[in-house]
Amino acid sequence: MANRNYYANASNFTNGNVLNMEAEQHEMKLRQMGGEVLQLNSRCCYVRFMVGDFRLSYVYNINRSNHYFLERLKPYPLPLKEYENEEDVVEMIRRDLEHFENAAKSKNIHSFIKVNQELNKTANAFEDLFLYYNVETFHTDTILKKLDEIKEEIHKTVKDSVRLYEEEEPCSLVQFLETSSK
Repeated sequence: MANRNYYANASNFTNGNVLNMEAEQHEMKLRQMGGEVLQLNSRCCYVRFMVGDFRLSYVYNINRSNHYFLERLKPYPLPLKEYENEEDVVEMIRRDLEHFENAAKSKNIHSFIKVNQELNKTANAFEDLFLYYNVETFHTDTILKKLDEIKEEIHKTVKDSVRLYEEEEPCSLVQFLETSSK
């Protein structure tokens, strides 16, 4: 009879409790590895749009400090920024959506997406190269020269192309073209 009462509150064992226990296990393992761990009680929001024939999606976290970390997931992953309020997150998504709706009118949108996907794969492979191999300096010098060639091609493409969006400056592009990879 006592055993029946023992299980009477079993329904209170929710998915939230299971997630908290898993998070505590992860935290313990990470601390054992020497990490400093700060668990944030946060909400994760997933947003998606169909733009032409491709999906544009985002995820953002709202943490206990009411900071929002926004990342684009599709058509290619790109961390965007941390924001102080939800209005800024919504505005960034609105502008990004506007950019993609404009870009979707281009006959080259799929090539653009493919190039960005390949750049992401390249960045991941490059990281693996350095994490798994002792790379000689001449190899990194060669890779840096190739990156300079890509930068030159992007600069040439900017000069040869008609600007479509005038509402704001392409800050990342401008900063990229002004800096040297050397």
